[in-house]
Amino acid sequence: MRRSRPLARPIRKDLTARRREPIAEPDPVDDLAPTQTLSVEFQPIGGIFGASNPVVPVDATPGRLGKVLRRRPGARTSAEPGLLEDLDFRILWASRLISQTAQGALLYALLILVVDLANRSVFNSLFVICSILPSIAFGLPAGVVADSVPRRGLMVLLNLCRFAFMLLLIGSDVSLAGVFAATLGIWVIHQFYSPTESSVLADIVEPRRYTEAQAMFNLALTISQAVGLVIAAPILLRIGGPELVFVVAGGLWVIAGALTMLLPAMETHRARRRNAGRTLRQMLGDGWRFARSDRFTFEAIIDDVLVGVGMSALVVIMPFYLERVLGTSKENTVFVFAPAALGLVVGIRLAPKLARLISEQYAATLSLFLFAMVVAALGFVEQAYDFLNDTLRFPLDQLTDAVGVSPLIFVAMLLSVPAGFASAVVSVSARSILLSRTPSSLRGQVIATQGLMGNIAALIPTLLAGIATDLFGVKPIAVAIGVCIVVAALTAHMLGRKNFNLPNVVPQT
Repeated sequence: MRRSRPLARPIRKDLTARRREPIAEPDPVDDLAPTQTLSVEFQPIGGIFGASNPVVPVDATPGRLGKVLRRRPGARTSAEPGLLEDLDFRILWASRLISQTAQGALLYALLILVVDLANRSVFNSLFVICSILPSIAFGLPAGVVADSVPRRGLMVLLNLCRFAFMLLLIGSDVSLAGVFAATLGIWVIHQFYSPTESSVLADIVEPRRYTEAQAMFNLALTISQAVGLVIAAPILLRIGGPELVFVVAGGLWVIAGALTMLLPAMETHRARRRNAGRTLRQMLGDGWRFARSDRFTFEAIIDDVLVGVGMSALVVIMPFYLERVLGTSKENTVFVFAPAALGLVVGIRLAPKLARLISEQYAATLSLFLFAMVVAALGFVEQAYDFLNDTLRFPLDQLTDAVGVSPLIFVAMLLSVPAGFASAVVSVSARSILLSRTPSSLRGQVIATQGLMGNIAALIPTLLAGIATDLFGVKPIAVAIGVCIVVAALTAHMLGRKNFNLPNVVPQT
């Protein structure tokens, strides 16, 4: 019996050595196992905000814990070159910047023409409706076209069509009917151009960099709006009138079209083969069917749509809010909410980092809730000032005296910063999820479906917000908008978890 005891040590030592042997590297197919384990671990949060790994790239993680668990020894940690160092992306980014600058300047000039020619507010509403109707009528067909024809050639053709519209405006007498016709035409072209442009972005950028690429795309849009709407259009109108705006916009679209010709050719044979023998009705519903079958895509679309609905409702009540609550003229809307641009830029820059830290799905949904809280806080602007100034002892009185604005206006300006930040993060994160999970042959249709849902969803709340403001006042409606956003988001996410049976990865075909 005593001789058996020395034998026990080598056996235990041998077993210990076996336990310490390195585990073989799993096959690529089995590499999803860590992700599935993390999904179960984060299940209580996933019920509301979505699952923990909504992005297709293998390196994406649900957060800091997942990043630590999946970190591989010897991985490259040096910073990657910026996307603008890639020639194809730089060309596409410059094309977007130039084309959106032209569109912003043109729309501003057309709106001024409507005001001068009609001098009635009802025509201003018709001008806004002209931007919504093309999305409802042509949104889904535009998505099918974007997935069925060569995308580079389509972008070149659409820019030339924009240039042709400018030639017609320059060569004809400006009338109210002509302005509305031009507005409809520009927005119809935009319905085809927008999903095509986003699909090209996904074609030339690696999936793991979709969030960064979408942030850069949104930054180009922000810069173009500032240059086109705020700077170029007023100056050009003062110097040469609407005709000069038409000339400059047409020239910019020619440049944008020339840039798109330099992009690489995009393959579309898969989409054409998949659509062969199918009816138009079947193809028009492909984007919606995919969004309904993929929970992450559906939740991302809902998050983005809800922010758009909230923004549309705010546009309606803001003039009344400035006059009845803040005690200032409605003409000061741009001044009061100008700090939102700061939050917008910060959100665009930080969205990729937030996505790497907590995943795109969490970033989009949590930012949506932040946006809703800020909107609701507009209904408690007096209480917010008392809390900051009296309870937290922030020197708001001294700051307002130094700036020369009233305390309530100053609080509204502060609230606009996180509102801009949250809307930017939602936009970037939601579009990144959509690009990552959608097959290439369906990307244009899913993007078009998102735009259609946003425009339809914004119609009724936008109309009701104005009516309800007259009945109940501005502050209760601001609170109601925030509450409705939260309730709608929670309902959509919980129903999504209950109804969708989602695979971990959607193949990029």
